[in-house]
Amino acid sequence: MQLGNLKSNGNGVFMGRIATLDTVMTIALRHWEARKASSPRFEILAATAAKSWVRVGFLFEHEKKSDGELFLQGSIDSPSMSKPLYIACFMEEDGSYNVTWSRPRRPRNELGAPADSADGPDAGDDDGLGDSTAPVGDGMPPVEPASRRGRRAEQAQDKQQEETPAA
Repeated sequence: MQLGNLKSNGNGVFMGRIATLDTVMTIALRHWEARKASSPRFEILAATAAKSWVRVGFLFEHEKKSDGELFLQGSIDSPSMSKPLYIACFMEEDGSYNVTWSRPRRPRNELGAPADSADGPDAGDDDGLGDSTAPVGDGMPPVEPASRRGRRAEQAQDKQQEETPAA
């Protein structure tokens, strides 16, 4: 899902607006001096109501495995937000960046076995909820299903039988 577009201001700073259902902000990407290969490439700055800039995140450079294209990935986080906004930025032909929402991925070792995995339980063996803690018997007599006529009709019939004299 595309959130916005960032264009260079000529000084190497990319600026633009991003918008989600509950967040609209003006952001800027300022080049970050990389100290190591794993260092971020840009710091993410957000404009405040007081017309100043605050750091809200970093973007790291990654390479697509499929075609080798470089892109930026990171998150925007602020005390004003309920949770971080994970983003990816892809460079366009005109030199601007398209900002997209990016769902965070869990490492494969944290994921459960696939549903059709031979390692998992068979579908009919267990419901996955464990043993029941409900008491086996509650001491109450079993409840018989009510007739189609309903309870009042049954009571009226019983009363009528009581009032009818035996022959």
